Amino acid sequence: MSSSNPPTLEGTTAFVRDRFFVGDLTALVAVTAGTAVKIGAGSNSTVTTTASASDTLYGIALINANAGQKLTIVARGETRAVAFGTVSAGDLVGAGPAGTVQSVTQTVVSNAAVTYAYSSYVRAIATVGAVSGSTCLIDLI
Repeated sequence: MSSSNPPTLEGTTAFVRDRFFVGDLTALVAVTAGTAVKIGAGSNSTVTTTASASDTLYGIALINANAGQKLTIVARGETRAVAFGTVSAGDLVGAGPAGTVQSVTQTVVSNAAVTYAYSSYVRAIATVGAVSGSTCLIDLI
């Protein structure tokens, strides 16, 4: 029996732990690294910090930026973020106030005999939990 190595697909497919970055965005307000951001009003190339659980979490800032400066964010993959409330490992995560992330309630939906958890505001899963104001690890999906 001959053995063969698995194919090297790094950089050609989306592995679970790949991180996807979005660059060339303009900050509408001062943003610090680790801050949760959403798309700014009126433009797909601007971002601002999340303000509430009803915001759609677009990603997490990788660098500090003042208003008007360019910013790069993590849009998918594992990254650090600041927790609001208690975030536990395995929690579904969405936007929180003042650029934080928080646990969100899941809704169970049944579709064609397949039951799954979903929420229109779920954007990540916590891999390491934290309490309010501390850093947690989240996996953006």
